[in-house]
Amino acid sequence: MRLKQEQFVPFMISIGVITMLVIVYSSFHFNSKQHERFRENLVQSDSLTTTYMRLIGEPDSLCISDLKGKKSVLVFWASWSEKSELMMGEIEKVQLESESLQVVAALVKDAEESLPEDQIYPAFLYTDGTRLFNDLKVPGYPSYIVFDEESEVIHSQVGYQKGVGYDSLKVYLNEK
Repeated sequence: MRLKQEQFVPFMISIGVITMLVIVYSSFHFNSKQHERFRENLVQSDSLTTTYMRLIGEPDSLCISDLKGKKSVLVFWASWSEKSELMMGEIEKVQLESESLQVVAALVKDAEESLPEDQIYPAFLYTDGTRLFNDLKVPGYPSYIVFDEESEVIHSQVGYQKGVGYDSLKVYLNEK
């Protein structure tokens, strides 16, 4: 079957529109699948609270279970990411308002040398989080996981939206 010349352009436009819709749908579907897989990995992970992460600039390591007795937040971030810096600022604000919140800033996809000598957030524990980030298949950064006093996961967040990190942390930490 041959197309008439006057039908060719509308045909190509319709093919282009259909292709664009398939790409958009596939992208959203893939993104939601990544988030779903991450949440499943959080639930199924035996190593989440027991994997040791090397403390940056120190010879020691730490794991989330070391922080039992305190609510804690594990933040996956990159020093060159503007969104990571914004989220870290919101998390610091929550930490300053909280009595016992411990923040573990797990650096991913970054070189330790890129961190400034004087830590911007001095109360945070800085670790190399690349291995745990990859094990959990975290779909992006900045991302964080909130733990209760027993080191059980109570919330996770992927990505940054202005104010959402602060507000959701206050809710999940029951500090309104």
